[in-house]
Amino acid sequence: MSRRLTVLALLFLLAACRADAPAAPPQADAVLLGRLFDTASGEVVEHGVVVVADGRIQCAGAATACRWDAGGPVHDYGRALLLPGLIDLHVHARPHYVGAFVPAGVTTVRDAGNTLAMIAQLRSTPGAPRIIASGPLLDGVDGPWSQGPAPVGSAPLDTLSPVTATDADQARAAVEALVAAGVDWIKLYTDLPPVAFAAAVEAARQADVPVMVDLGSAVTADAGAARTDILQAASAGVATVEHLGGVALAYRRLGGDPMAATLDEALLDQLAASIAASAVAVVPTLATHTHFYEPGRFALAGLPGHERLAPHFLAHWAMLGNGLDQPAVQARTGAQLRLVQALLPRLQAAGVAIGTGSDLPAAPQLLPGAAVHQELVALVEAGLSPAQALQSATRVAAGILGRDDLGRLEAGARADIVVIDGDPLQAIADSRKVAAVWMDGAPVALEQAWKAVDEALEAVASGAP
Repeated sequence: MSRRLTVLALLFLLAACRADAPAAPPQADAVLLGRLFDTASGEVVEHGVVVVADGRIQCAGAATACRWDAGGPVHDYGRALLLPGLIDLHVHARPHYVGAFVPAGVTTVRDAGNTLAMIAQLRSTPGAPRIIASGPLLDGVDGPWSQGPAPVGSAPLDTLSPVTATDADQARAAVEALVAAGVDWIKLYTDLPPVAFAAAVEAARQADVPVMVDLGSAVTADAGAARTDILQAASAGVATVEHLGGVALAYRRLGGDPMAATLDEALLDQLAASIAASAVAVVPTLATHTHFYEPGRFALAGLPGHERLAPHFLAHWAMLGNGLDQPAVQARTGAQLRLVQALLPRLQAAGVAIGTGSDLPAAPQLLPGAAVHQELVALVEAGLSPAQALQSATRVAAGILGRDDLGRLEAGARADIVVIDGDPLQAIADSRKVAAVWMDGAPVALEQAWKAVDEALEAVASGAP
């Protein structure tokens, strides 16, 4: 009996040990070593590792904290910085340059205004980044991009841009149709009548689709006009305000003069506090504001692909820059830039989510993908720390998108990884030193990606279909 009990006890102990034994290390498709940027803390793990399998991150952090099957290939990037794939929250992409985002380190974009047909074409283009899209914007019939009434039903939905609405019924119909078509966001524009604006926001809320808004600025619209300002939009429940639009109007309504050379500090504090009291996020597109006021302010040299891309954009930049040096235009662009630069550090301090967006190709000297690196420099010059700027292009941007699988190097996230051969936490311009890119766990052949972009741009330049 005693011997039998001893055997049973041994079997019990073995079973207990087996249950408590650590799980087998994951089978790694690839292992990346380097300095790892923790987007949650904003700090760097000096001896970091990212273990990748099946397109996802299995483990990330200090090299001593992760275990993996030794059979997977190890990519030792030395002192290079490992970042999550960058996110551009505001682009208007086209197929002939959409392939330039990924080799520039931008693995996800939010398209902020295109026809549904164009979105489908972009998503089917080889080498395109992950595309989250609003589809066509919703505006009034007198908006800057409108060519008269274009409500839902006036033409095939996939060809409309913008969709127009003059009343609540048309606004609701537009939102319902776009949601049914599968858009990820609804975008509202500057001249949408207030009653249609409110109806569109409510219809989107009922459909559980977030709303982004462009409310105009001291540059694009008369700040004294009777239209929606940033505080009204935030109160209505929109998710993001693009370009920090609507601040000029809100500032005026608070009693200030947005065109004044010196802004009222107390009004700025009041405006920032009111914005922070809502759940709204902002996508300031600061580099775009800057380039309208001072084209070429942020150098192209060293940007990913700049020598390949710039020649194809020169005529476009010349067209955009026509008239920017006129005194009246300079006054308005300068006024908007002052407002945005004054508000940003206040919003950051107040905890407002600030996401990185380029507004490509809306301003001179912006290049696809590379424009995010210019925006990072602009954000730091406006008062954000380099770590906060990098968070704006990664974790904060992913949070704005409602995607916890993006913008972080953590277990379970998509294995989008950018390797930077520099230290952007010390010099933010180093973010442009892209040495390697991984998307969904696969390394991107950078030279091959750039050659594909060359061919697409050349085809358009030659008039090829």
